[in-house]
Amino acid sequence: DALALGAVTLVEAQTLSLDTAETGAGAITIASLTGVAGGSSEDVTLTSGSGTITVSGAIGTDIGTLTLQENDAGATGAVSLQGSVSAGTLTTFAQAYDVSLTGAVNAITADTTFLNTGAITIGDAAGDSSTFTGGLDTTAGGTENFAGTVAATDNQIDIGAANVTADATINGGTGAINTAALTLADGVTLTVGTGGSGAPTIASVAGTAGGTASNLTLNSTGTASVGAVGTDIGTVTVTQSGGTTFSSTVGAAAVTLTDTTGTIQFDGALTATDLNTAAQGYNVSILGGSTITNAVTFSNTGTTQIGDATGDTNTFNGGVTATAGAVTASGTI
Repeated sequence: DALALGAVTLVEAQTLSLDTAETGAGAITIASLTGVAGGSSEDVTLTSGSGTITVSGAIGTDIGTLTLQENDAGATGAVSLQGSVSAGTLTTFAQAYDVSLTGAVNAITADTTFLNTGAITIGDAAGDSSTFTGGLDTTAGGTENFAGTVAATDNQIDIGAANVTADATINGGTGAINTAALTLADGVTLTVGTGGSGAPTIASVAGTAGGTASNLTLNSTGTASVGAVGTDIGTVTVTQSGGTTFSSTVGAAAVTLTDTTGTIQFDGALTATDLNTAAQGYNVSILGGSTITNAVTFSNTGTTQIGDATGDTNTFNGGVTATAGAVTASGTI
């Protein structure tokens, strides 16, 4: 049978288990869940089998472990946490159910691995903030959706193939950031890193064809590695890095290289309307050929390498100036 509750307040050190899985797999709906500040924490388990679980308001105030569903093949009901969530530990299981956290401010203390194999949604608006202090791993999920700030406190973040549905920032501090293919919704800006030393590794980034172009910004002092970038991308910006390698093709309206330590390298074909550099001491290497529409001035004071083989072709339709640093070139310019 279904279970519907209003605002639930636990007593200190209470373990609350709400289970409809054994009584017909009814839906569970709760207005909010609140623990008791100070003293021992309170634990909550929500189990509904194939029934849905919805908490429309906040979950928080000294919640220890929040467990969603159970490790049973019948656990297929989607879990929707619509208010802010604050808990020490978030526990899921390797079963085919969806989990969404769409409150404005979510905070989980322990290293969090979403084991559920259904959809995983973290944030649904640009202003949302979700912090997984001990780290985050969502790679088991099917469809993954992210928006707002997704952060770990100097710990690693691992994300599977995902849709970025609103402006988003992924920040692991000193922790590495690893993602599979990311697809950006129309007009979305994805920022990876906020200046920390965590090294980002991104399999690929694509926009959504048609509509407003999307943007990618890299901002980390760690070494960045990015696969193919393209499909309706507006601006690709390297704000800072410990060296960035684009291992495949890059296509964007504008590519802006603000600063880095070491080299920003393009191994695949680079196609852009504008290529912008800054008067900083980094190197630029274009090794896979390029086509740039407007005039290009390589202002970087490190080295500039245009081509590394006689068969390379780099086309600067508006002209090219490279006098700020040492230049090497191969192929056709």
